[in-house]
Amino acid sequence: MEDTINYIDGQVQVIFEKTSQDNQTYRDALWMSQAEYEATSSEIIESMKQQRFDNWLAIVNSLPTETS
Repeated sequence: MEDTINYIDGQVQVIFEKTSQDNQTYRDALWMSQAEYEATSSEIIESMKQQRFDNWLAIVNSLPTETS
């Protein structure tokens, strides 16, 4: 999925999706002002998305599983 970028009332919403190696899919959105978005490089935005994904993956994979 390509990023979806929406412009809403002076805010920018970057909707993204990432999938782990074991096919766990994460969907989220970054929100920032138009000025912040224009001042932020694509590398930094990618880093922000990756950090959120990594944090989510760490939480999901640390949850205990039921045993029978």
